[in-house]
Amino acid sequence: MKKFLLKSAGFVTFFIVFFIVFNALFLALITTASWSFKNRLESIQFDNPDYDLLILGASTTGDGVDAELLTEHGFKSYNMAIGGSTPQTSYIQLQEYLTNYTHKPEYIIFGVNSVMEKDFDRDGIHPIIELTMEDHKFRVEDIPISKFRWLAFEVFKRLVSKDHRNARLVQGQLRIEKTVKDISAYKDQYLDMQIFESSFWLEETARLCSENDIELFVVEMPGYRETQNLSGFGPYTIAYDGEFKADVYNFNSRQISEAFDPDQDWIGNSHLNQQGAAKFTDMLIDSLFEEADR
Repeated sequence: MKKFLLKSAGFVTFFIVFFIVFNALFLALITTASWSFKNRLESIQFDNPDYDLLILGASTTGDGVDAELLTEHGFKSYNMAIGGSTPQTSYIQLQEYLTNYTHKPEYIIFGVNSVMEKDFDRDGIHPIIELTMEDHKFRVEDIPISKFRWLAFEVFKRLVSKDHRNARLVQGQLRIEKTVKDISAYKDQYLDMQIFESSFWLEETARLCSENDIELFVVEMPGYRETQNLSGFGPYTIAYDGEFKADVYNFNSRQISEAFDPDQDWIGNSHLNQQGAAKFTDMLIDSLFEEADR
């Protein structure tokens, strides 16, 4: 019996050590190889940043807005958008930035894809943001192999795809040269402003910007033909409680989206590649900042 207990204890000890080491190695791998982790860690370790403009949103914004090009045009920028982010996550990122750093940005570009989000305003903090928040308390749910198993696919893509290995993170923007043609078909649909008007986290973001004298641009990101709408460009102004507002710019209007080459400007699933992102960023500069000093 004693011999059996000793063997069992040895097995349990081995399993625990193996489990800890395996999770530690997995965490080290994804924090090194994941673009999302790199973006997040960089953005919370700035040394007295003096950005004029921050970009928030999910992966289409992270790929599609060229912060370096904005900087070259006089708006020192950083793209904080992370794939899979919710509006609540973007709000938390902005709140953290304003708390941790003295210099406040003048502008926020908040990129959204309302037609691609089945539950646009859902609560939920992105796992990478949650794990790296200053007041986060570690729980069983934070075991890396469980919490971040979906990132294994991102690492795998870098191993097997030359395009992903050659991708670069430049001022937060993920640049990929890969091209995937848009072969989707148009649908007769319109921008649903109710989504924006009823969004709690968009309202809170507008409130936070108003309190810090920051101009907020809510940008409906361009997408594949099947996501484009027949509504005008705007801007559409949403007034919250009569105290603060958000201006929504519809860059996914079918008319506006004619500027994108369906054969050259995309990397799949309504994400702009490096060439498409530069084109879109020029459009942002001309449309949002034409009256600003540059």
